[in-house]
Amino acid sequence: MTAIIEPVDQPFPIRRLFLTRMIPALVVSALILLAGGWLSVTSLERRVYLETTQRRVENAVHLVEKAEAAIWSRLIAGENPAVVFADPASARARFLLEAVANDGHVYKLKIFNERGITLYASDSADLGVREENALMRRVLRNLRPEIETTLRGDLSLYEIYIPVQSGGHTIAFEVYEPSSVLDDIIFDSFARFAVLPALILLAFGVWLHRVVSKAQADIDGRVNVQQSLRRQLERFVSQSAGAAARLSPDGVVPTTRAGMTLFYSDVRDFSSLAEFHPPRATVDFLNELMTRQVEIVTNHGGDVDKMIGDALLVRFEGSDREARALAAAQAVLSDLAARPMARSIGIGIYDGEAILGAIGPKERQDFTVIGDSVNLAARLCSLAEANQLVIDELALRRSGLPDTGFSAAEENKVKGRAGLVSVRRWSPVQA
Repeated sequence: MTAIIEPVDQPFPIRRLFLTRMIPALVVSALILLAGGWLSVTSLERRVYLETTQRRVENAVHLVEKAEAAIWSRLIAGENPAVVFADPASARARFLLEAVANDGHVYKLKIFNERGITLYASDSADLGVREENALMRRVLRNLRPEIETTLRGDLSLYEIYIPVQSGGHTIAFEVYEPSSVLDDIIFDSFARFAVLPALILLAFGVWLHRVVSKAQADIDGRVNVQQSLRRQLERFVSQSAGAAARLSPDGVVPTTRAGMTLFYSDVRDFSSLAEFHPPRATVDFLNELMTRQVEIVTNHGGDVDKMIGDALLVRFEGSDREARALAAAQAVLSDLAARPMARSIGIGIYDGEAILGAIGPKERQDFTVIGDSVNLAARLCSLAEANQLVIDELALRRSGLPDTGFSAAEENKVKGRAGLVSVRRWSPVQA
């Protein structure tokens, strides 16, 4: 059986794509924005903090230079710091330096000369001690303040190095401050920075979700209407006609020639039924008859091409088309024999090539099958008696089904054919 390929009649999943693609993209964008903001705020606050600390240190040095120039000169000239600060005259200089260490944030303060000798320390035991500190050496060499995080026990500290030029000498202040001081500033600044963009992104995401949801609802509604209309139209056209229309959006339906088995049925003596019965009763008879036939042929893989009054034309395509068409015809006649109706039918089956395409003007076309094979199926149907099937012998042999119950082959003259056509007849066994 040849399957009819249909397009997937599903609405465009704009909401699902929004949730699976747009939302992750917004989240990633927000994370990138926040990460960039964190780096920017951290870098800015550290620079500001370094500059503030540098100004504080430079102001202290300036005050010491003015207030205790002699003591300061002795200290930075290389005299033993312990001796300098043992001099009673150094008390004021010590006081001014301790003011830097006692501003409420500084945990520890040291001052180094160019050789790494400790000129001043919060702990007097460190005076005159030489330190080998790579960061301090780099600060003295590059004359740029730097900051790094260090741990002293359980306490997290910022180790800040500030270079200062004084009296022709370069000295470095080493300031230890609790990291929480700067961290609190950074977190506060970052929070102020992040709140507005986060709210904007959140509002934008909510707005987009509402727009997308409305768009999805509109798309779903339109698709439902189209599907409902399609289902209504498919009641009036064949499956292949509906598929051809959907697969040809430009309106140009291809014309094909293919082998097929044609099933043609017709009511015997329908004219008298229509003449002596009310129209409603006649229509009800045809509706029931066609319903029973269509259900059976469809279950056997047939495609109803058209209903012509009391006649029915069905196409069977595929490698096993003859067997399915014959089985469908026998099932129809057996069903009508078991549940008789006001009139019987005859069926003709013929296998051959036919043309399938759209016939008629552009404004009103019919997608149907035409050709000599269709005419022969109709002619064989006219040869059939009431509740009888007539099939060409070649189609019966090709079906591979047993010929039990079939009549012997008979040669018949069929209109439109110069030669005789060999046919076989079959009728259901009467109970």
